[in-house]
Formats: sequence, structure tokens, C-alpha cells
Amino acid sequence: MEKEKVIDLLCERVMVDENDPVINRIWDEMTVLLSQNSNETINFLKDCTEKQLFYISEIIEDISYNLKSQEFINTLYELNAKFPNLQMESDIEIAKEFMEE
Repeated sequence: MEKEKVIDLLCERVMVDENDPVINRIWDEMTVLLSQNSNETINFLKDCTEKQLFYISEIIEDISYNLKSQEFINTLYELNAKFPNLQMESDIEIAKEFMEE
């Protein structure tokens, strides 16, 4: 995973209005990068700020689907405890459902 590229995309995402169609390209690129290697993604997410994780949470379901990893789900639990304002419970439940497919 190209950590710098993900950071660049996060910065770009912050500057883009949620109704701007370019957001789909940003989401797609971030999803691809964060779905390449579960260990690298987990380490990256553990180092994220709450604001960074807020924007990544927009695509967390897609990442969960691609990774289908119990360790990833465990990390989501940790991040939810660390940043309760993000309310990631539904993301965790969806990630668990993907594991059952």
C-alpha cells in the first residue's frame, strides 16, 4: 500500500464537496489502495487520526468486503473504542457479514 498516496487522497477528499462527482474517483482509488494488503491497511488505520478515519469510514464497507479479515474486524473494534464519536458499530456488523459469505 502506498501510504503517501492514501494521505494525498485523504487531503483531496477533505477539499471536495460531498456532492462533487470526483468523490467517486477518490473513493475508488482509496479502496484499491487500502484493499491490497490487510496487514499494511491495519497498521495504517491504527495510526490514523479521528479525522482521517472519518473520511476512510466512507469506504470501510468496501474495504471490509475486499479484505474479509477477522484481524481487520478486530481493528475496527479497537478503532471504535478509540474514536467512539465515529460510531462504527454498523460498519463492524457489515464486515462480520462479509466474513460469512
